[in-house]
This record gives sequence, C-alpha cells and structure tokens, in this order.
Amino acid sequence: MDTKEKRGTTKKRPQSGANAAAPRQSEPRKRTASAAPQRKKQAAQPKKPAAPSPDVVYTPAQPFSRGTFLLRLATAVAVVIAIIFGISIFFKVDQVTVAGADKYTPYMIQEASGIKAGDNLLTLDKVRASSKIIAALPYVESVRIGIQLPDTVNIEITEMDVVYAVKDTADAWWLLNSDGRVVVRTDSATAGDCTQILGVRLENPVSGKPAKAAAQDAGLADPSQAGQTIPGDSRLAAALSIVQYLEDNSIIGRVVSVDVTDLSDIQMWYGQQYQVLLGDTTELGYKIQCMKTAIAGLEDYQNGILDVSFTTYPDQVRLKKFP
Repeated sequence: MDTKEKRGTTKKRPQSGANAAAPRQSEPRKRTASAAPQRKKQAAQPKKPAAPSPDVVYTPAQPFSRGTFLLRLATAVAVVIAIIFGISIFFKVDQVTVAGADKYTPYMIQEASGIKAGDNLLTLDKVRASSKIIAALPYVESVRIGIQLPDTVNIEITEMDVVYAVKDTADAWWLLNSDGRVVVRTDSATAGDCTQILGVRLENPVSGKPAKAAAQDAGLADPSQAGQTIPGDSRLAAALSIVQYLEDNSIIGRVVSVDVTDLSDIQMWYGQQYQVLLGDTTELGYKIQCMKTAIAGLEDYQNGILDVSFTTYPDQVRLKKFP
C-alpha cells in the first residue's frame, strides 16, 4: 500500500505541472491576437508618394564663333581707348602749388620738378619729380607730391634747418648736413655762422652727393707720424656722430666747432665760454648729455675748460677756469 500511494503521488505531480504551464502558453496568443488589428490599420493607411527627382537638363556646348569673339574684343578695345582719351583730355595739369619752401621760390621748385602745364595728371611720375627736386636744390631734404583732381599738383618740401661747414682739400668751405650729404659750396662769412667741423677735409665734394673725406697727414694728430697719411673716413664719421648727438640734445646752435683732428682727444667749443674735452670716441652720446647737464648748472659768468672725457676723472665732470 505504501508503494502504490507513492506511485500515485508520483503520477499526480506531472499532471499538476502540466496544468500549471497551460496559462503561460495562452499569453503570447493573446498578444498576437491584439497585434493583428494594428497591422490592419497600418496596412489601411495610404503610403506617401516618393519625392519626384529633379530633371537633369543637358545643354549642348555652343560652337566657337569667331565673329562674336572679334566683336567682343573690338568692344573692349573701344572702351579702353575711350577711357584713355577721356583721361588725356580732362585730367591735365593746370596748377602747381608749393608749400614749405623758404630758401627757394615756388617757381624754382616747379622748374626743378619738371612738371609742366598740360602734363597728364594721372600718369604723373611723382617719384621721378621728387628725385629731380632733391638733386637740383641742395637745401631740400625731402619732397612729397600729391594730385588733386581735376587739374592740381601739390608739392610739399622740407628744407634743411641745420647745416655744418667743412673745408675741402682746396681750402674752400662747403656745407653739409648731419647725414653727411654735401649741400653747397659757400664762403667764409657763411661758414662762420655755422658749426665748423675741423680736422677733416672733403675730397672732390659735389652738391647733393654723400661727403667723402680725404686722406690726411697723420702728423696732425701725432707728430711722431709726420709724413704718413691716414684715411679721413673715421674722422668724418666721428664728427657726424657728434653733431647728431648735438641735434638730439637741441644744443647744436650753441656749439661753434667740433675738432676731430685727434680721435683720442676730441674737442669742442661751446660758444666762447667753454672748451669741452670729449676724449676718445667711446660713449659720445653720454658725454654730450653730461656736458649739457653740467653747463645748465653753471653760472653765466663762469667759463673754462670742461672735461667730460672721464679719463683723468672717471665719472666726474670737471671745470678748470681759463688762466
């Protein structure tokens, strides 16, 4: 009996398991059944028509027409000729104005430029005209040329305010600027009104050209070198450096002379009041600034030898009264 009951119990378990599985198999069927109406609705909806593709139009290449090409070319040439003709008629120089001239008259400036009434205004060579003015008129430092339609040329020049006097190998005085450009030959009276550069001579100076120093007797600087010659370029370069520093410090008009005969013992005269010793060519700008500061602190009645060489007295400026 016990064995049958166990068998019977064993047989009942799979039935109960089968009955339990039956509800789980019915669920997907329900979902399938519910999805069917949705599919029908989607199928019932009309499909959107596809966007029409643009039509591609092919244009055949036009054959080359020689007559059309020549006609267009002739039209372009005619337009260019008309423009040039209009420029040549309507834009001509009728008036020339000059500004900034003091040593020269407006007529002299215009004549030097080569610009004449009737010249084509738009094709005017301004660079060439400026160069001609500077070459012909030594006191002119720079030139600016502009045009004003329909018929005016404006010339603005800058003249040299400061020039220096130096002799040539023939003992004639010449004027030059701090850039080393020769201005013009002059007389001793005019040279006396300028700062004179001593200890160097010019060789074959030409107005408007860079100055060139001649070789000089070395004995001017050292008696033991009598009979020997040395180039004067270094002396001229030192002198031009000094006058440029004087211009930077706005004291050029008060310096009578700059003597570069001996580059180890450069000297200047500040008016008739001070003989200034600069020493060699080192730190010339600093020495000149110290000279200016020292003189500004002295009384008007004082005079003497002002030593700013910093050789005998390093970092000190000394004034020794004239005997």
